[in-house]
Amino acid sequence: MLALVLLASGGWWFWPQSTTASPASPAATASTFAPAPQVTEVPEASFEQLLQAPAGPDWRVRRLRGNPAVLVIEFPSLLAQGEAMNRMAALLEKTGGNRDRVLGDAALQALIVSGGDNASTFYLGHDYDADGLARFFNLAQTQGTALNASELRLRQLLRDARLLSSNGPVQMPYVGISPGSLVSFSALQDDDPRTGPDESMDARRRASVLQHELSHGKFFTRPDYRDHCWNFWQRLLSEPEREIWRRYLRDLGYDSGNELLMVNETQALLMHTPDTRDFNADSLGINSRELNGLRTRFQLRLAPD
Repeated sequence: MLALVLLASGGWWFWPQSTTASPASPAATASTFAPAPQVTEVPEASFEQLLQAPAGPDWRVRRLRGNPAVLVIEFPSLLAQGEAMNRMAALLEKTGGNRDRVLGDAALQALIVSGGDNASTFYLGHDYDADGLARFFNLAQTQGTALNASELRLRQLLRDARLLSSNGPVQMPYVGISPGSLVSFSALQDDDPRTGPDESMDARRRASVLQHELSHGKFFTRPDYRDHCWNFWQRLLSEPEREIWRRYLRDLGYDSGNELLMVNETQALLMHTPDTRDFNADSLGINSRELNGLRTRFQLRLAPD
């Protein structure tokens, strides 16, 4: 991945220098990459362009057109995404993770398996703001947690793309550059029949995951939208309704004690997850009329983009 190739569709692909054959099953086999090159200028792409670009063997990096503070990585598989992001999710979001300690490999694997997942299905997509990214890499360094090749590559990419600065104090060298956020999704892939979890990513789910994750990017980088979401959560939902969401998100493995996370996931699921396999009224424990009512309330006084 030391060479950059500009595609006709306007994005950069990182191509690995290794000539090793690609794994037969991306959902079951890990991949290793050299450190990323400097990528200070990343092309922009719209939602439609992010979905339409041809598949490739490696990470694809773009900024979101209309909101370039959102950096988008498309991974070639869910496993490649998990290798780079799962440890971060355990620190910043997951129940069973540790908010103050980056998990080592064995502890991370135990957490993933405890929820009935594997490294591919732990998360379908990821989203973090610049401060969260800095917190992860600072804690890993100060605690001496060994990061894998994909995580080290991600750290360099974030520095080169100006989401992270390494100009902090020696103890906490990484500083998030705000406003800025990272979101990720993956390419299409089939299920691996050799495993229990479902690793399939078809076109419908892929588009829904991207829409969901981009809404998190908007939440992190657009104060007006974030304020609207907080208003919905605090003023337009009753406490019993908020508890329905907390319980649902807790069951999904999110840290329900993190109110910001609850607000952010609620807006993304309620308004930006069209694939009903991943979110629907039944999963929330309400009926479709009640779900539509929540969506109508959310749209009250919502400022246009």
